Amino acid sequence: MKKISFLLFLFCMVVAAVGCAENFTAEKPDLIPMVMADNILYIDTGKESQRKIIGSTIDGEITSQVRPNEKPTKNNQSNFGTGYGYQYGEAGTIELFMDGRGYIFAAE
Repeated sequence: MKKISFLLFLFCMVVAAVGCAENFTAEKPDLIPMVMADNILYIDTGKESQRKIIGSTIDGEITSQVRPNEKPTKNNQSNFGTGYGYQYGEAGTIELFMDGRGYIFAAE
């Protein structure tokens, strides 16, 4: 009887462990903020722009987004939100404007 009880206990532990393992999903970590514009992927440099936004100089706007752990694949798409205007900066950069500040993104 002890042998059957032990085997039953062991079986229950294995079933419980497998059930827990199935509920565990390894989610991809968030990527660095990125923007796709004119078929070029731009990545956040962590630098703030000193330029001030002027309405008539906006070159585009982020209109769609992907999840934070995905790379944008379409123009005017980001992995962090929508509604942000951008201007082309120095060669290979764009400056994205959020909350009254500009952030520099560089071509990948």
